Amino acid sequence: TANTAAARSTIRAPLEMVASQEVEVNNKKKRTKEERLQLASKGLQVHVIGLSIHHADVDVREKLAIPEDDWNTASNEITSTGSVSEAAVLSTCNRFEVYYSAPDAREATARVTEYLAERSGLPVSLLRKNLFMLSGDDAVWHLMRVSGGLDSLVVGEGQILSQVRQCHLHSIEEDGCGGKVLARMLNNAVAAGKRVRSETAISKGSVSISSAAVELSEMYSMKDLNLPFSEARLAVVGAGKMTRLLITHLASRGLEKITIVNRSLGRPQELQEQFPDVDIDIKLMDDLWDVVGRSDIVYTATSSVDYVVDEALLKENGLAGGRPLMLVD
Repeated sequence: TANTAAARSTIRAPLEMVASQEVEVNNKKKRTKEERLQLASKGLQVHVIGLSIHHADVDVREKLAIPEDDWNTASNEITSTGSVSEAAVLSTCNRFEVYYSAPDAREATARVTEYLAERSGLPVSLLRKNLFMLSGDDAVWHLMRVSGGLDSLVVGEGQILSQVRQCHLHSIEEDGCGGKVLARMLNNAVAAGKRVRSETAISKGSVSISSAAVELSEMYSMKDLNLPFSEARLAVVGAGKMTRLLITHLASRGLEKITIVNRSLGRPQELQEQFPDVDIDIKLMDDLWDVVGRSDIVYTATSSVDYVVDEALLKENGLAGGRPLMLVD
């Protein structure tokens, strides 16, 4: 709405002013515990700075991405100067967000922006073009939308709720930086996400990237491959959560056989145990191009920061320009 747009344009303003404050923040001494407690007594306001598939270039998202095991490490770095009282990181394949609370919004925003610039190696001027910032109620509502699946690439998808739950759990760990304000907000967001899915029909239909990928490939199989989907030879590169969801949706459509290509055998073997009715053939990455060469549809679901399959590699392995091949990332 017009009011929402006006509000967001207002709260984005501090983000565009933080570059000039970074030197000042860098030169400040770390506050003592007594000083931080005194500031905290003034009250903390919640903020979020981040980028998502809606706002940022893929290259920028990739440079800021943080593995889940390092979320708390990042939060501790953000709060290390004392400008930010509490912080929690949520980093997924489609979004990167830092939720934080502080008594001085401008100083805290400068600190978070400084950290993002240091981590990504990108100038603040470029980051500002990709970042969004929300404060107060707008930050809270944003988190509720994220947890409820309204801000996802596939509306209603359930994986983000699990990721928000992990964000909350990490924030209350011994080395977490959630504090009373953020921890409570994240916990409420998880509860809201559960209610959304139990009390509405948002989770019906294709509610994940994996299910959408299956429907898309099934829809275009005859058109692009001149082959019924049920007869297509399938392979997937990677053996993580996305692959498990993919096989779940494929199995519901009568999947009988699929080849999994992975760097190690552990996870594919776990999938074999989870899906005893599906004939899962396991191959290591050394056999990738042999598998691609005898497959009709190849799904890729890896955490690799580099391309696993591209046109140059297809040509290099003699697989370009021949029979039709569908690639679904």
